Amino acid sequence: MTLYVPETNLVLDFTLNQTNLTLGAIYDFILTSQYSHQPIVMSAEATFSNARYTTFQVTFPVGFGDSHKNGIYYYDIKLIGAVDSIEKGLVKIVTEPGGTMGTTNFNAGIDTEERVAEVFYRPNY
Repeated sequence: MTLYVPETNLVLDFTLNQTNLTLGAIYDFILTSQYSHQPIVMSAEATFSNARYTTFQVTFPVGFGDSHKNGIYYYDIKLIGAVDSIEKGLVKIVTEPGGTMGTTNFNAGIDTEERVAEVFYRPNY
């Protein structure tokens, strides 16, 4: 899926292959950068649903379209407060060029990121 997020229109509709979901239900739409592993949580509302697909509407935060957020992200959509996702996948985010060139530090997502390996030698008998 590809989402074009211009700063002039931060409210977007997108469609997923989820059938017969409750209209008006609010979901968590979570974008996670493949590079920095920092999640961005937004609310998405189911605006149309039938036996083939569901259309969601999401509002991106102000300034998102002017940020350098172009790239491939993991997306995750689930009911607010739910543990299990209804769908996960990859999304390509395209924003307008410009804005500030912010950098986000890489985070491997594990506590032992700075660990140094120890080598043990087995003696020959």
